[in-house]
Amino acid sequence: MTRTAPTLLAPTLAALVLASSAHAQFTYLAPGDLTPGSGSGRFDERVYAPGMAFPIRDAPAYANSQVWGHGGGSGPGGSQCDEENFSYPWRDNYCESRSWDMPLCPTGNGHQGQDIRASSCMAGVHPAIAVVDGRITNIGSYSVYLTAADGTRYDYLHMSGVRVSVGDSVSRGDILGMVDNEFGGTPTTVHLHFNIRQTVADVGTVYVPTYMSLVRAYETLVGGSVPPPPTPPPPPSSGPRLRAEYVNQTFPLSEDTFSLPGGAEQYGYIELRNTGSETWRPGVTFLATTEPRDGASPIAGPDWISPSRAATIDREVAPGATGRFAFTVRSPDVPGDYPQFFGPFHEGIGWFGDDGGPPDRWIEVRVTATPALPVDDDADRDGSPADRDCDDTNPALHPGASDTCGDGIDQDCSGADAPCDTPPPAPDASVTPPAPPPTPPPGASTRPLDDDSGCSCRAAGARTGAHSTHAALASLVLAAVLLARRVRRRGATRRSGSA
Repeated sequence: MTRTAPTLLAPTLAALVLASSAHAQFTYLAPGDLTPGSGSGRFDERVYAPGMAFPIRDAPAYANSQVWGHGGGSGPGGSQCDEENFSYPWRDNYCESRSWDMPLCPTGNGHQGQDIRASSCMAGVHPAIAVVDGRITNIGSYSVYLTAADGTRYDYLHMSGVRVSVGDSVSRGDILGMVDNEFGGTPTTVHLHFNIRQTVADVGTVYVPTYMSLVRAYETLVGGSVPPPPTPPPPPSSGPRLRAEYVNQTFPLSEDTFSLPGGAEQYGYIELRNTGSETWRPGVTFLATTEPRDGASPIAGPDWISPSRAATIDREVAPGATGRFAFTVRSPDVPGDYPQFFGPFHEGIGWFGDDGGPPDRWIEVRVTATPALPVDDDADRDGSPADRDCDDTNPALHPGASDTCGDGIDQDCSGADAPCDTPPPAPDASVTPPAPPPTPPPGASTRPLDDDSGCSCRAAGARTGAHSTHAALASLVLAAVLLARRVRRRGATRRSGSA
């Protein structure tokens, strides 16, 4: 391990001077305002860990860059004990140029947390403490991980004199180790590198901005709050504040046919990913018309904010996340082709096309308006013009509708209600028909014997009296006639046999 700590006398005197005025002097620059030339910061005022303690036990402490500060590898030179390193205002260095994969940073890579110097550059004398109750889940060669009950992980790097072990339960304020420059044999300045790792919707588990959580915790430590900076930082020179990438849309693409009858409406949305450094917010970030910019659109729907503003973003969209602009288009009454271009716009900053893009002709919804049936020609809007519809005031009555038999209504406009009598099915040619019944003798009645023959399911006693008696007599007469015929046939056979 290489230590770069100076002699003890000068830093001790400097620490006493700084400590005496720490409370009155605390100021800080806006989040995302990195040291010029050190990378693209993220302007994010969210406090990701509300209520946490400050990770260095004693004030004063100074959040700034150790690499781009005095004594750092990319700094202005001089000693790490230079008084400028131990002065206000604080400065964010989350997303400072590094090769680490960082989805929330404007470039997708960067520094994972915040560098913090204690009140002096003396190594191994300033305690670092647990910011919350939790459990020690990992100890590396120069790192200690503290995981809270909600899953948030707090990382402490470069400490010496570590006092905890993996699996230990710790309470808020417990000493974990001492601020130092442990870095596995690689030289660094005396400081505490502090990370916060959380799960972020639509992104995953990532290192989140630590700066504003540290500001709030430090205000509590020094016994007062400080108003935030009045204005956000200027756009970083190495990356645009406003930039978007296309993700998806439900409207047909401009090269595909998107036909709508005149007056018809269709709802849809366009999704874009925030690839700039500025967070998009509802009521601030809009999808507006372009070509020309802010021109009244012929396809503006009833839910547009104005004739030139189709929609605002649906939610707060941090860099790296995806947002949605949802709106309705209305087909013009005059048939024709209506191309409409759109561009994102951020109030107070300007058009995305003037910064990181997209250009004004990049997002397009092209509507082809077709003629629509006049209301007078199809008053009930059932798809049948009045000259073919038998009742143009009732959408249930039109050619092709299902006609209910026996209800006295001609639903299908055929000219009559559908009959309910169904003709008997044709006999199956493969089945031999049954033999016809015997022919009754002359004078015999041909009236059916009983309406309830065969598979009748008439309830017993449903018919009584004369009708039942007549039916029984008719059966007896028919049986007698058949018996007489059989007797005559047998007699004739016998006579012919004896001839």
